[in-house]
Amino acid sequence: MVNLTLLEPLEHKELPQEFADLAGKKLLVTGAAGFIGGALFKRLVEYGLDVTGTVLYPQEAETLRQQGYNIEVLDLASAQSWSDILADVDIVFNIAALFQEVEQGEAMYFKVNVDGTLKLIKEANEAGVERFVHCSTVGVHGHVKEIPCTENSPYNPMDEYHRSKLDGELAVLDYAKSLPDDGMIVTVNRPAMAYGPGDVRMMKIFKAIANGKFIMIGSGETLAHLGYVDDQTDSLILGAVKPRTDVHLQSFNIASGSHITLNQLAQYIAKAGPYKLSKIKIPVAPVWLAGLLCEIICKPFGIKPPIFRRRVGFFTHNRSFDLSKARRLLNYNPQMEAEPGIKKTLDWYKSQGLI
Repeated sequence: MVNLTLLEPLEHKELPQEFADLAGKKLLVTGAAGFIGGALFKRLVEYGLDVTGTVLYPQEAETLRQQGYNIEVLDLASAQSWSDILADVDIVFNIAALFQEVEQGEAMYFKVNVDGTLKLIKEANEAGVERFVHCSTVGVHGHVKEIPCTENSPYNPMDEYHRSKLDGELAVLDYAKSLPDDGMIVTVNRPAMAYGPGDVRMMKIFKAIANGKFIMIGSGETLAHLGYVDDQTDSLILGAVKPRTDVHLQSFNIASGSHITLNQLAQYIAKAGPYKLSKIKIPVAPVWLAGLLCEIICKPFGIKPPIFRRRVGFFTHNRSFDLSKARRLLNYNPQMEAEPGIKKTLDWYKSQGLI
């Protein structure tokens, strides 16, 4: 589905001095119909830069072309060459991935997020691309083993999506190590739980609270570390302009300035409404088992289950990240904290008639 914000009027934005090196470059953003990819793509267009986005489906491409965007179709699961799309491109932002498609099965996750990603970076190098910024996820750390979690904390992927993203990230970095010292610069960006105008994934919890149907699973004291979309896009662009010595072969965890609890998240949404928040909490175990059963029943038929374990993990997996490395090497300074960011997000949902 095309990111709705791409269909809203464009705003002219002056290219910040910090991003000045992008001027005159040809840019490619894969996954431009998605949330983070769409936000990044739109931002680069608004800066007046030479940028092409890729989407998965021809109908998405046609819709966006009618809006005046430069769009190509690229399927990471495809065996076809992408040399024509990569021709003369200077910087690739690879945001495309298979996400929240549990009905596809683990093999498809690895085909897209590992094999397809590795194929893309190889073809980018062969095409003479200068920089490759790959979007991974903090989910490679899963239920974090250290609080706050650093880039060097143990990996702990919790499901097929996170396992495939970890393998894809490691494959990208392993390939980059084979490049010459003056070759393509490769950087990995790990976004946290991205949200903001244009996001429809977190809308479920906003809508449930607005409708008075939200019930907390577990204690609600699980840690959540959000990342506002504008901060996330800043971090991706910074990864494309900083010196080789700071970013090549580096991975960066990206999030807002501090974590919150799920209880705080629900309270901020209720306050922004304003909505009445239920105090009812239910145990995790029966919901997790229901998710498992739904996956077992639905997967053979290729049906998306109404509830699955990864969604239950939202209520049980701690997420808290140390941003010291990103602050030091990227000069990443997140501007939006959770409470005002949640208010802006809810206001956008209301303006779109989604809530």
